[in-house]
Amino acid sequence: MKNKGIILIALFAIVLAFGSCKKGVNDPSFSFKSRDARITADWVLSSMNKSRVEVTTAGQETLYTSTTTYVFDGTDMTETSNNGIGDDIESYSYSYEIVINDDGTYNETETNDGEKFEKTDYWFWANSDKTKIAVTFSGNGTYMIDRLAKDELVLTQSTVTSETDSDGYVTTVNNDLIMSFTKK
Repeated sequence: MKNKGIILIALFAIVLAFGSCKKGVNDPSFSFKSRDARITADWVLSSMNKSRVEVTTAGQETLYTSTTTYVFDGTDMTETSNNGIGDDIESYSYSYEIVINDDGTYNETETNDGEKFEKTDYWFWANSDKTKIAVTFSGNGTYMIDRLAKDELVLTQSTVTSETDSDGYVTTVNNDLIMSFTKK
C-alpha cells in the first residue's frame, strides 16, 4: 500500500512539473513537441476578429471618430465601417494560409475576393528563446501567441499609435486583432 502511495505522489509531481513548463496560458498542459516543432507547420486561418478605432481630437474636443471591424468566419470576411454617418457593411470571400518553415522563412497566401497575393519572408521569436511567447513575421509585425497546440495556433496583436499634426490635432489609432489557425 505504501508503494502505491509513493507512486501516486511521484506521478502527481511529474504531471505538475509538465503543466508548469507550458509557455502560454492557453497552451496544452502537456506536449511531446517543443514550441519550435509546434509552430513550424502549414496553418490555415479559421477565424479572425479585428477592430480599428481612429479618434482625432483638438484639446478635449473629439473632432472625428471612425470604427472598422473585420470578422472572418472561415469562408467570408465581413467589414463594417462607421465614421459617424452610419454603418457601411461589405462582405467578400477570403482565405489566408501561412507556412512557417523551420529554416526561419514563411510563405503566405492570401486570397481576397478572388485576388491572390503570395509572399515569402522571414520569421523569428520576438522575445528570448526561452519563453517564446511572441513571434515576428518580417513585413507583417509581431504577434503574441495566445495558444500553440499541435493543431491550433491563436495569435493576438494590440497596437496604439498617436500622431499630432502641425495644427495640434491628435489622431490616435487603436488596433486589436485575434487570429485562430488550424493545421492543414
